[in-house]
This record gives sequence, structure tokens and C-alpha cells, in this order.
Amino acid sequence: MDMSAIIMVGGSDTAQASKAETAFSAAVDELFWFGLGIAIIQGLVYLGYLPSMNLGLFSPIGGRGKKEAQCVVEKMRSTGMEDKVQEMGRNANYPQARSAEVHSFTSAIRGFIKGGELDAAVQQMLLMQGRGLDVPPKLVMELFKAARSVESNAVQHAFDGLGGIVQLPIECFSMLLYDCLQHEDYKFARQLDRLACAQNKHGHYSVYEPLLKLFAKSGDTRAGEIFRQMQLDGNFASEGLCGSLLARSGEGRNLCFAETVIDYLRGRSMMTLPIFKTLMKAYACCGRYDLACDLYEQVLAAGLEPDHVMYGCLVKFAVKCGRTELSEKLFHRTRGGDIQNFMCLIRAAGRSGKVDRAVELLREAESSRPQGADIAVYNCAIDACATNGRLDFARKLLDEASKKGIANLISYNTLLKGHGAQGDFAAARAVLRETEAAGIMPDSASYNCLMGSLVSAGHLAEAQEVLEQMERKAVPVDHYTVSIMMKAAKRARSPADAARALAVLDRVPSMDFCGDEVLFNTVLDACTQRQDLERLARVLKTFNSSTARPSVSTYGLLFKAFSLLKRIARCEYLWVEMVETRGMKPNSVALCCMLDAFICARQVEKAVALFREWKTKVTVNTVMYSTLVKGFAAAGEADRAMEMFDELRADGLPMNLVTYTSLIDAHARLGKMEPAKRLFELMEKEGCEPNVITFSALVKGYCTVGDVDEAFSVFFSMLSRGLAADTVIFNSLLDGCVRHSRFKLADELLAEMGRWDVQPSNFTLSIIIKMWGKRQQLDKAFEVVRASLEDERRFLDSQVGTSLISACLFNSRPDRALEVLADMKAWRNSGRPNEVTYGTLISGLVRCGDCRRAVAIAHEACEAASATRRSSSATGAARAALPEDCVKQLFAALRRQGLAEELGTTLVGRLRAARVRVPPC
Repeated sequence: MDMSAIIMVGGSDTAQASKAETAFSAAVDELFWFGLGIAIIQGLVYLGYLPSMNLGLFSPIGGRGKKEAQCVVEKMRSTGMEDKVQEMGRNANYPQARSAEVHSFTSAIRGFIKGGELDAAVQQMLLMQGRGLDVPPKLVMELFKAARSVESNAVQHAFDGLGGIVQLPIECFSMLLYDCLQHEDYKFARQLDRLACAQNKHGHYSVYEPLLKLFAKSGDTRAGEIFRQMQLDGNFASEGLCGSLLARSGEGRNLCFAETVIDYLRGRSMMTLPIFKTLMKAYACCGRYDLACDLYEQVLAAGLEPDHVMYGCLVKFAVKCGRTELSEKLFHRTRGGDIQNFMCLIRAAGRSGKVDRAVELLREAESSRPQGADIAVYNCAIDACATNGRLDFARKLLDEASKKGIANLISYNTLLKGHGAQGDFAAARAVLRETEAAGIMPDSASYNCLMGSLVSAGHLAEAQEVLEQMERKAVPVDHYTVSIMMKAAKRARSPADAARALAVLDRVPSMDFCGDEVLFNTVLDACTQRQDLERLARVLKTFNSSTARPSVSTYGLLFKAFSLLKRIARCEYLWVEMVETRGMKPNSVALCCMLDAFICARQVEKAVALFREWKTKVTVNTVMYSTLVKGFAAAGEADRAMEMFDELRADGLPMNLVTYTSLIDAHARLGKMEPAKRLFELMEKEGCEPNVITFSALVKGYCTVGDVDEAFSVFFSMLSRGLAADTVIFNSLLDGCVRHSRFKLADELLAEMGRWDVQPSNFTLSIIIKMWGKRQQLDKAFEVVRASLEDERRFLDSQVGTSLISACLFNSRPDRALEVLADMKAWRNSGRPNEVTYGTLISGLVRCGDCRRAVAIAHEACEAASATRRSSSATGAARAALPEDCVKQLFAALRRQGLAEELGTTLVGRLRAARVRVPPC
């Protein structure tokens, strides 16, 4: 029977409907393909004949149509006719109906899988299970095999869709867990583990093995539970599996589970030399060189003899954990062994300050080999001498190696480094010249040795000269060069020196920072500390496109970096990745960084919730409480800050300077100076010495409430304690004087600025400009800016320009304010106008009644915002084109002046394109 002929039956009389019914009955075979009936009903509904159909009509007559029915069933199930399918099923009273329904679902599901419609296949499985029919295990396997061949999250999506309702076969668990093992997907593995428990699928080795390997490396305590359950289920852990688990435990620093595996092996007399070697390396991975050395006696007690490789490792580990006697014993046991053993012991002698012993070992190495000691051993001895300040010995050994014709670049670099460490930079430069004279061209390491020594000594300008010399010689900048300059950037006293050091990042645009975690962390730390947002964004862009797997320490730095870029959502994503996807346990520093990220984003409640969640899992410290106190202080919630203070004390943790200062600041911000003063007294009573920041909080609080005289009293009290004034406390005092029109005091303060060695910041300049504006001496405000622009070391920011515009508008000089805006566009670095600058100018022009120029400035702000958004897309830190209150003022003025239609219509489109909320015109 041609199924298309049945479905396409047409006409408008009862005779044709009867023909359709007859054709349908002839197509249905003994398996009761009721799904076909639904397809026919769909056709008859289209023709208007549904009322003439009898649901009891379908009977298992005829033996044809099965293949055709399958095709129609698959088509029907993909067109939302499931309610009709269920209705037909309820009206069918034939024994074959249930079997037919299974075949119907199976055909539909397989069709969806083959067609790549996996979501539809999952839905059909759930419908099938809901009707009390078991989904065939083979079909579930087909679903997940198909999911593995498409996008990376398709397997997870299919798994979530099934929701644990459909039974997964053992083979499916095994396949998915081995995939997790291959990709180290700990989050999905945990989901599978929970489902396997719920569906009682844990008794199989093919499920246990991948779970054990995953949890061994992730440090999950579940590894021990699974290992014990595996034994209870009668599964045997082979030596090969145990060796793999030990190796992965070492990688994951999971010594607790490693000991569990060792107990199992010892209890079954399965401790072989390969197992001992693997355990030794696991201990070494965890930095437990002492435990690795202890294995030596255990190996001997087991009647085994370490091989050449194990002896070499034991010598090295004994040196690392300071067990000199054991290292010498092992060394003599192997009669010196290979050259690596000599080098390990020479290094150990150098670390112990035993220069004579280092030279003695060099001579032993020479006498033990017919060709004498090679240059690697000489270099170890030179290093042992140089690091202990015996540069005369180091020079003698270098000359000796030179005469033998074996001295190489490392030999010269080692001596150069020794002179640099002693602060003899002239001698270090002489070695650099000597290297070239010997026909050996200095490399990056040569210059890095000298540069690193100069930076450590604080000679940043000379280090910069070495970098320039390095570039003139066409010596490439490497990872170590960058690391040294990052250290210079952190140590720099002036922003200009820091900027020059950070500029090395611009010279290596293609460097893979993420490939070296130490380098990556160094760069992140420097850019974050110096708040170099542009370079920080570039570095993080390379991280986002990399396959780097950060350590817990690196995650902490990433939280700080993305927080600085105001990307709290990215911080949250990385936190989930760390603790859930990768199953890592945060340390106290990482948790502190994440708490601080929430606090900086003004999401105090999220910070508190995170703290509560991890308080019992991570060692809590005073810094965490200080961070939360700081958050409540910034939010103006002094009472909740005090609650944290009480909780800290209840936990028996010591108060520190930061916590006390944050509490004082919390009250001072609200003008609650009496509680702030009591906290200050309690702080001193408990022996916690206040610093400049503590005094600054008090000074700012007194200035806030208008008690400028008391603020000065606190300031002079601070000076009497020997504490030096800094820019922050100076700015607080100056701002208090200007805010409350104490201009004479402000003049005296400015006059004393040089005596206190306080360097004015851009915020200082902004306050001074504000002061001259309030005193109606606008020319002096312009003179402050002009003098600063002439100083090449100073880079004015947009806040300075905005303050000058505000001063002009305060003195009713919008013309001069417009001149300032034009001038700012030519300022160096980041002093160009921002949304606050434009908003201030527009609001001022509106107050002056000049709506036309205000609208023109608004258009310019939108254009500037579009350019900024394009350049800052990597940082995610692009801001709105204009403040919302400024836009409201502008449109209100346009309506008052009857200019809303003329000027407002085109502006609305520009503002919306710039993502600014526009009030109705």
C-alpha cells in the first residue's frame, strides 16, 4: 500500500472518507501501528473528515505497511502529535499494542538521533519513560555517541535533559566517564558519580577506574570512598591501576589518597620497585622530599635494590630536604654515580656555604672520569663559589675552564651574576665585555643577570639603560626580561618610571604569557598593582583565548585583575570553574581575592554569602573579616561592620591594623566620630599601632562633619608620632578646608606641602582648582593646569579637566569651559574627556540656557563613547556615553524652550545607539 496515497486522499463526500478508512485498515498489520493512525488522522483533519473517524476502527488486519508506518510514525512524532498518539494508545485494547508502542518510540527516537535532532530524541525518551516503557540501553548509547560527535557541551546538555529519569546502561556510564578523564572534566564526572549511585551502577570496574583516576588528581575525598567500595564489590585493583592512581595523586598533591592506595598494596604484598619509584615521585611532586627519602630504607627492608634512576632521584631529594648525610651515603653507595650526582652535591655544598667541599667534589668528578669534569660540573662549582661571595674562587675556576677551552656563556654569566649580587656593577659590566672579547656573544640571560641585580638594588634607571643596550645589540627580550621589568614596575616610586618598565610588554606583542604561569602571574600582579588597565586587558585577552589551566594562586590574581576591570561576572565564572568544574579547593588568599572582588563591585551580600559557604572549609583569617568590614564601611553600614568585628573576636582571631582602620573608616564616613574615636583608643590599648591610613580616616571624618580644627589636631598628633604625611591625608585636609571655605588654612597647608615632602596627585590638583574656582580666581586655576602640563613627568587625568570645567561654569564662563574641553583632547595619556566631563559641561550649559551647544556636546559625547567602546571591547569596561541625570536635565530644558522636536529627535537616536536611557520628549 502506498502510504502517500492514503495521506493525500481527498474529496468532500462520505464515500471518499470511507475509502480513506478502508485504505488505513488495510495498511495496519498485526503489530498495531497506531502511530500510523495518527498520521492518517492528521491528513483527515486537514480534509475536514475527522468527525467521521471511529477510534475503535483500527484492528490488526493485513500484513503490510510496517516499514511505511515506521516512516510516518517518525514524521508524526516530530510534528507535535503526541497527544493523539496517547489517545490512540488509551483506546487500543489489543495485546500487541504495547509492543507496537515500543517500536513506535524506538523508530522515532532513532530517526531524531540520525537526523541530529538530539533535543527531540531526549524528549521522546522522557515521553516513553513516562508511559512506563523502558528506553532500550542501546538507544541511550546511540544518543550519547551522537552527542559526542557534535559541539563540546552536547553530551552535558543531553545528560541534563534526561534528568536522571532514564536509566543509563553501564556501557554509557563507562564511555562518558572515560571522556571526562580524557578532558579532565571533574564537574560532569561528579554528576555521573551521583547518578551512578542513584541508579546502582557502581559495581563495575569500568565505572570505578575512570572515577578513581579523576578524583585522585582533583584531590577529592570521594576517591578514597570509591576505592574502598570497589574492594567491597569484589573488584581487584591491579598494580598497574594502583601505579596510575599514585602518579595522579602526586600530580594533584593528594597524599591522603596516595597513602590509602599504599595501604592496599602493602596489605597484599604488592610493593614492587616500580611502585616505590612512583610513590617517591608522588611525594616529590608534593614537596615532601623527606618522605621520598624515607622510602630508601623501606625499599631495602623489602629486599629490593634501587636502580640507577632511583638512586639519582634519592640523591637529589636528599639534597633538597637538607639530609646531607643521606645524600653523601647514597653518593658513595653508587661510587659517585653519574655526573648529575656530583652536580647535586656541589649545589648542596654551595647552599650550605661549604665552598671548599664544592671545589673538592669538582676535583673528585675530574679524577673519576678519564676526560675530566665537563663544563657543567665546573659551572656548578663556579656558582657555589659566586653565591657565597667567594668571587676569587669563582674567577680562578673560570680562568681554569677558559685555559682548557671549555668555558661557555653560562660560566661567564654565573660570574657576572655573582658580581651583581655583591652590588659590584662595574665588575659585572666588565665580565660582560670580557665575554664578548672571548668571542662569545652575550645572550638574554647575560643582560638579565645584570638587569635583575640593578632592579634588586633599586637602580631602575640603570636597569632601563641595560634593556636599551640589549635591544641595540638585537638580543631578544625573553620571559625573564619581562619578569624583571615587572618587578621594576612594582618597585618604581613614580608613575612615569612604572610606565617605562611596563612598556616592555609593548615590545613583545606575540609573547605567550599564559605558557609560563610564573611569568603570567608576575605580569598580572604588576599591571594590577599599577592599575594599567589597557595592558592588563591585553594580557587577559590572551588568557581568554588560551588553554591555560591556572593554579589556585593564579585564580586569585585573576579575580583581582578582572575586578579591577569591573568584570565581576568573569570573576564569578572563574570561581565556578575553579571549585566546580575543576574541583579545586580555594586557599585563603584566593577566597580573600574573590571576597574583595565582590566588595569592589559593591555586592556585599554576595561576599557575605560566599564567606559563610566556605568558612568551615577554608582556614579563616583576619584579612577576610577585614575585607567584609571594608565592604560594609563603603556601603555606609557601620552597624553590620561592627557585627563582623564581634564575630571575628568570637572566633578568637586577632584584630589587625586593617580591621581597626576599616571600622574607624566605617563610622567616620557617616560622621559618627565618637564611636570612631573609641575604636581608635581601643586599638591603641590593645597594642595595635595606627598608621597614616588610620589617621587619614579620622581626619576625613572630622572634615566631613565640618570640624576642620579637630582634623588638623589629629594630623599634627600623627606627625608628633614620627609618621610622615602622605598625599591621601594631605588631600583629605585640603578638601576639608576648601569644602568649608577655610581658605586661609588651605593656603598655609599648601605652603607646608614641600616641607612635608608630599607629592601632589591629580586629585590634589582637582581640589586646588576647585578652591580657586570657589574663590573666583579662575586664572589661578588655569595656571595650576598649565604648570602641570609643562612638567613632562606628570600625566593629567580627566578628573583634573572636569574640575577646571566645573570651576569655569561656577564662575559663569561657559566659553572658557568649552576651551578646556578642546584642550583636553590634546592632553597626554588618559587625560581626555570622559562621560563625567561631558555630563558636567552639558549640565552647566543647560543652567546657562545654552541648549543648542549642550545638544552639540551631547552628540560629541556619543561619538567619543562609540570610539571608546570599540577600543575597550576586550576589557568589558566601556561606560555609558553620558550620566542619566544629565540627559534628563537636557531634555527637560529642551521641552521648556520648545526645542524638543527640533533638537531632541535626532539626539534620541544617537543616545539610544550609545546605550543611554532617554526620557520621553
